[in-house]
Amino acid sequence: MTCPLQTKETDLLLDYSAGRLDAAKTAALARHMDNCPVCTSFRTEQTAVWDALDLWEPAPPSIDFNRRLWQRIESSAAAPWYRNLLDSLRFANWKPVVPLTAAILVITAGFLLDHPGGQTQVPGVSVTNVSLKDADQVEQTLDDIQLLQQLDAVTPPNRGSSKQM
Repeated sequence: MTCPLQTKETDLLLDYSAGRLDAAKTAALARHMDNCPVCTSFRTEQTAVWDALDLWEPAPPSIDFNRRLWQRIESSAAAPWYRNLLDSLRFANWKPVVPLTAAILVITAGFLLDHPGGQTQVPGVSVTNVSLKDADQVEQTLDDIQLLQQLDAVTPPNRGSSKQM
């Protein structure tokens, strides 16, 4: 058997110490521990931890624990709405948001560095430089065409060239 600590399978040793392994794995691991001092040391330390946990007893709650708990719940419910709003805006409530915000900023910075702004080249379309003078001339021509179209719409067509007398 390969050493579980060398293959980073510490869960196997923890399950062994807690007594959660089946008989075949327990026997194989026990044979390995006879030859591996590192795993034996791990087992000894884990056994000490489990024994300490078995001996530990929590302190009993105080006599008025339930009364104080219900008073605190009632005072929280009776607090004005703005107090609850201020409590929800405390920094401690925002701690989970900080790593998420940092991740979003890093992704956005990466995207912006990878896709710099500016003109994008469309395949098959060449970009020519247009001077300011040429742009003004095109704008003036378009204004003239628009003016002529408006003039044509207002002026009635000439129906006959002969004059009646």
